[in-house]
Amino acid sequence: MLFGGAAALMTLQAGRLTSIRARKIRIPFEYWQRRTWLVAAASAVGVLMVWVRPDVVGVALAFLLMYVAWQTPVWRARRKEDARRNSVERELVDALGEMVMCVEAGLTLEAAMNIYANRHSSPLAAEFRAVLDRVALGVSRDDSIAQMLERTPTSGMQMFVAAIRQNQRIGAPLATVLRQQAATARRRRRQAIEEHSAKLAMKMVFPTVLCVLPALMIVVVGPAFIRTLQSLS
Repeated sequence: MLFGGAAALMTLQAGRLTSIRARKIRIPFEYWQRRTWLVAAASAVGVLMVWVRPDVVGVALAFLLMYVAWQTPVWRARRKEDARRNSVERELVDALGEMVMCVEAGLTLEAAMNIYANRHSSPLAAEFRAVLDRVALGVSRDDSIAQMLERTPTSGMQMFVAAIRQNQRIGAPLATVLRQQAATARRRRRQAIEEHSAKLAMKMVFPTVLCVLPALMIVVVGPAFIRTLQSLS
């Protein structure tokens, strides 16, 4: 029964894999290998749990363990992807400043991206390298940056891609467009920092009320309360 549940989970994920392949996204073999080993180990532990406790609780715990083992690589991959996107979003602000200087010096957008990709080793530099590799293979710039946006659909990347497309469509000076994007990105980052700092005050309310105030009350009121009890006795 437990191995049947594992097979059902694999069938469900196979349907998801079909839809992912339709979008031409490659999934590493090590990913599926890791998930298969985790589910196999969880199934073995689940069999032992059911053998030790052959009731509804034991079966439920075994299925729960199998589900957690199957979803753990997904949760880890999502966490890593979120960290990568946040890194790209933070780095894009400084990258726009460097690209503005390169474009104002007379370089093209591809040359500016190539300089940034060679000088840095980061997720954004890797995205620029991927765009340049596709352009070198004959893919148009618009399609290459559209694929970059699909891989990293952050708000800053959306604005960056929209600015490049606007430059291609209406022929506006690229340096001016990138400078405006850099100013907007810096303003958005400053607003995000201010918003985050404003939330810290609300987050500190519960630790203060639950941890600091009780200890403070014990230190301040405790001696007075003890002296009051001693005087009454």
